[in-house]
Amino acid sequence: MNGYLNNAIKKFEEVKQNFSEDSTTYRDAKDQVHRWEHTLNEARLKMKFVRPSTQEDIEYRDNIYGKKFSKKLQEICPEELDLRFHGTPIYFAEQIIKSGKISSTVDRYDGYMKSTDMKGEISASNKYTISRTIDFFSDIVSYYRGMPCGCIFALLPKDEQDATLGPDILKSVDFRKNPEQLFGIFTTPENVERVKQWMSEVGLESDIVYTFEGFLESIKQRTENKEEKTIKDNELEMKEQQFEETDALEIAKTRKTSGIVKLQERIRNAIKELTSKLKFNISKDKGENTNDESTTRD
Repeated sequence: MNGYLNNAIKKFEEVKQNFSEDSTTYRDAKDQVHRWEHTLNEARLKMKFVRPSTQEDIEYRDNIYGKKFSKKLQEICPEELDLRFHGTPIYFAEQIIKSGKISSTVDRYDGYMKSTDMKGEISASNKYTISRTIDFFSDIVSYYRGMPCGCIFALLPKDEQDATLGPDILKSVDFRKNPEQLFGIFTTPENVERVKQWMSEVGLESDIVYTFEGFLESIKQRTENKEEKTIKDNELEMKEQQFEETDALEIAKTRKTSGIVKLQERIRNAIKELTSKLKFNISKDKGENTNDESTTRD
């Protein structure tokens, strides 16, 4: 294969001398170089993972194949959870995790398009079309070639614009800038520990790596936790409302009681003041008569 790549590079150098960058000949020669680079890279990565298949692994994968998993996912995944799924072979899963990104070959190989993914975009499915991702893009039956199963990346759209691009497409994902977009990764039991290790090595959360059935259980658990939280929040809100109403009544009662006490105090003070004035006037009248008599005699 190295010979094919070297020949493609040599031809591209010749083309660059005679054709402009916007010519079809130039673009085809450049794509041929990147096509061989991608093919060689994929072949080297595959060699790292080839191993004898086991009957247990084959049976597990055959049980996932088809629409079995998809039906279960549709049953438990709530409509408001807008999950998208991107499937990839195990060797590309390692590259994705260690680079922290899911991107198209257009972005990784200077414009070379291996699939229909455009620049800045990646292919994806939803819970209704995930069987296509599993069956065709996750190497689910690659045990025929002695290869482990691949991984499914469960993703959330970055924003509203991302969510409305379509059911089978997302913008490129950068886990390091937007870790909240990575909802989870699921694969076969054989791969779980090594995928967790890759996640830990680059500082990503390893607890979101699951088996296929483990992923279903995680959605179920999160949904139940969310429902429980909603119930608790509603109960707390009701208690707060009840407390506010009770508190308001106590304040009103206190204010009413306080007003009566103040009124009673004012009445008592007024009576005391009136009594004092009456006593003073009586004493004054008696005093004035005595003084008048004495003055007359003097």
